Amino acid sequence: MNIAFTKALRAAVDRLIEFAGSECCRRKIPSLIAGRAWPLENNTEAVGDWLETIYARGAFNGTVLFATGGRIYFHRHYGFSDIDEATPLSSCSSFSLASVSKQFTAMGILLLAHRGKLTLRDRLTQHLPELADYRDVTIEQMLHHTSGLPDYMDFANEYWDADNLFTNEDLIALFEKYRPPLDFPPGEEFEYSNTGYAMLGNVIARVSGVSYAEFMAGEILTPLGMNDSAAFNLASKQCPLRCRVFGFRKRYVCFGKKLRADLNYLDGVFGDGGLYASAEDLVRWDAALREGVLLPRETYRQAYVSGRLNNGTSTGYGFGWEIAAPNVVEHWGEWEGFTSYMRRDVGEHTLFVLLSNMGPSACVDPISAELAALVENPQMS
Repeated sequence: MNIAFTKALRAAVDRLIEFAGSECCRRKIPSLIAGRAWPLENNTEAVGDWLETIYARGAFNGTVLFATGGRIYFHRHYGFSDIDEATPLSSCSSFSLASVSKQFTAMGILLLAHRGKLTLRDRLTQHLPELADYRDVTIEQMLHHTSGLPDYMDFANEYWDADNLFTNEDLIALFEKYRPPLDFPPGEEFEYSNTGYAMLGNVIARVSGVSYAEFMAGEILTPLGMNDSAAFNLASKQCPLRCRVFGFRKRYVCFGKKLRADLNYLDGVFGDGGLYASAEDLVRWDAALREGVLLPRETYRQAYVSGRLNNGTSTGYGFGWEIAAPNVVEHWGEWEGFTSYMRRDVGEHTLFVLLSNMGPSACVDPISAELAALVENPQMS
């Protein structure tokens, strides 16, 4: 089975699951905002009742948090940390962030750049010289998803034995051996790339001299007091999390027996994912970005600036952030049974976090959309 066919088949299956899940969940999720215009902070009980109804209908399992200026005014948990329902979700529950991890990888790169260890215009090959075929790719292009690097998951599915764990080192070796061509010349197009951020994870490790997980812990998570957060995957020797959450899904999308849907053989790679965090720790992260704890605010502001193609076209993606509107940045993450969503209004200092461990993401998306609308509408926020 060739890579193109595998990719097309996977996309078709994903679309089918997304459609089935969204249609199933749509019927289970009543409208929260229809006909209403009230400040969210004054109506948290209505939001809580709405989420409780959805949980009781079997359409949600997770944590929701709202904060303004670092003050949490809504933080509730619905469901359990695993399919055995032995451990209820709590404030210390650490969910896989999936692609929301990318903003932490971007911060790692910016920290190293601020210290003069690299520049954003560095070529990938300056730090990973074995990848000579990609000499035209820059760090900034990988941050902005304009590098053209092909999807490593497709090549892993084609060339790797799924019975063995796939790691960052294996990723480099795979690209060095098979030399997959770029999808397009660097800077010519925007294509969301897990490969680019996984390579950035490798750059962080090479430049810093410590593993990605050690760098995240020592330079970001521990200094910020994010004690329920860690870079953790199947390559980790042990789990450092006290309340690690496991992903699951239902056999028939939105009904049926619960099945474990947690990490798989690709979960030995850091950079594009691999971070776990509690919702409260993401409040600490938000505050650190707002207050310039790790980097001066003016330095970090570039993370909120959209990338541009060679022809000047804006991409709508900064450094680990999707640019949703002026002063509003967000990011989604989805992997196996996990879905994560983080939305920040850097002007109004508002934060919305949704973390779920019941897939697929199509079941969570309508819930996120309803809640996001509450903070997007000025009459409601």
